[in-house]
Formats: sequence, C-alpha cells, structure tokens
Amino acid sequence: MLDRRLTGSAAPQPRHRSTGRLLIVAHLLVVALSGFALVSTHARWVWVVGALASGTSLFALTGLVHEASHRHLARHRGFNDALGMLAGWPLLTPVSAYRAFHNAHHQATNDEGDPNEPLNSRWMLIFGSPVYVTLIHRHALKTLRGRPLVHYLAETLAMIATLAAVLSLLPHAIRERGFLVPLVITALWQNLRIVSEHLDLPSGRFHDTWQLALPTPLSRWLLHYDHHLEHHLRPGLRWHELPMYRAEIHRGGFIPTPHQVTPLQFTRAVFCRRRPTTTPTPPTSAIPTPKWAGRAAIRARPRQPNHPTRESVV
Repeated sequence: MLDRRLTGSAAPQPRHRSTGRLLIVAHLLVVALSGFALVSTHARWVWVVGALASGTSLFALTGLVHEASHRHLARHRGFNDALGMLAGWPLLTPVSAYRAFHNAHHQATNDEGDPNEPLNSRWMLIFGSPVYVTLIHRHALKTLRGRPLVHYLAETLAMIATLAAVLSLLPHAIRERGFLVPLVITALWQNLRIVSEHLDLPSGRFHDTWQLALPTPLSRWLLHYDHHLEHHLRPGLRWHELPMYRAEIHRGGFIPTPHQVTPLQFTRAVFCRRRPTTTPTPPTSAIPTPKWAGRAAIRARPRQPNHPTRESVV
C-alpha cells in the first residue's frame, strides 16, 4: 500500500493519522510522567533526564501551533484554533499572530519582506526563542487590522491571564521543576530549529531551505520537523504526510536536494562556513502534487523562484 500512496493512486491509510495521534498522546504522557518525577525526587540525574524528556516532548507539542496555523489539527476552525492556543500559549505564541507571521514567511521565504529575516543569524542559537516570539507579536501589531487585530489582542490578553492564573495556582515545586525547567529545554530545541531551517541560504525554490536528514525514529518523535523543505513545497500537507511526500519526490528524481544534510554536515556547512554544492533547480511543472493529499495540498502550490509576487498559503 505504501507504493500506491506514493504514486498517488490511493489515499493515505487511516493508520498514519492514528499513529500521529498516538505520538501526541505519548508526548503528553512523557510530559506528565517526567513532571511527576521532577517534582517527587531530589536525585540530580532524575532532574536531568526528566527535564530533557519533558522539554523535548513540550517542543514537539508546542510545535503543533504550526499545524494549527495551517488549520491541520481539526476540521472545525474553532476547535483547530483552540488546540493551537493550547500548543502556542506556553511559549507566549498566540495562534492568530503566528498564522499571520508564518503565512508571510511562506510568501517571501528568504526574500524581501520575509518576517523571518532577523532570525538569519548564528546568535539565534542562543537568543532565538525570545527573538522569535518578539517578531511574531511585532508582525501582528504591524500588519493586522480590523477584526483580525481584535482577535489577536483578545487572544493575547486571554493568554496572559490564563498563564498568570496557572502559574500562581501551581505549587512552587510543580511550577518551577515540572514546568519552567522543561521549558528551558524546549527553548533550546526551538533555537536549534530556527537556525536549521533557512540560515545562510539565498532566496530561490529548493535553495532557500535546509533539508535535515534525522534518523527515522528521532524524526518521527519530533513530528518530522526536519521535513521543512517538503513543507515549503506543499504547505497543505499535514506533518505525518511529509515523509511520504519526501519519498515520492526523491524516488521520482524531482528534487536534486542541494541542501540535504545530516545534523553534523549542517554544523560543518554553517558554523565552519562551508557551503554545499548546489544543483540546478528543476522546473515547477516537474514537481508532482500528491493526489492522496487531497485538495488542500493541491491548492497550496509552491511559490516560483525569484517571482515578484508570492502565493497565499491556506
């Protein structure tokens, strides 16, 4: 069945969606169990392991605000946005602001007008998370008008009130060891994600996005955040559909993968100032749209290289 799905002759099996839901439930369990361990013991090795485990799972869960911004978490818009709020609020990220920021990034990736442009710095490995959140809110205040602006302001006030209430009501040990310490690990993961997406790359389709190649189990556990190029090519695909799309385009030889690297190769290329060899960009018509992905993915067409106008992302 996998081959048929990759060639577009059949829809993805429900088990892939079910596996995605199970992974989210598993991350929630890890956060709960690690939080309990962090609060109930004073052993330092438990603190280290628990903070790493909980922080990594929180990184995956808070990343779901990205899925919500594309309306991938639920069919009902209100429920989708509610899930996005749960995902984004721990990192001070309203889904309404993130959606505006992220859609603008899709329309001008590494080009003039890209709101991510200030993130194109090695300093983001240290300061990426607070800078990212600041840019999201600044973009919302600068660009949103009318009802979207009111929606953003209302969500931001609700976020502040909710977080203040939760943090004030939580016992001291749970608040600090079970929540704030793992969030530090989450922020470090966020910094790594920021620098490993577009750093040091020019504008131009296929050449503006790194394509990390993480080990399959780690990629799956992190909800395939390393499939960032595939996401830019087809924003309409959900996170659990991206590996199938990667297999499809590579098996068909449609993308030369000029920036497909392992984490070690990325570190050498960026921080040792070595650039990978680029290859010519294939024509737009050569890239298939996976029929199994549905109309949402077909509508989210990839942008053209060096084109003066950019597509809008659903």
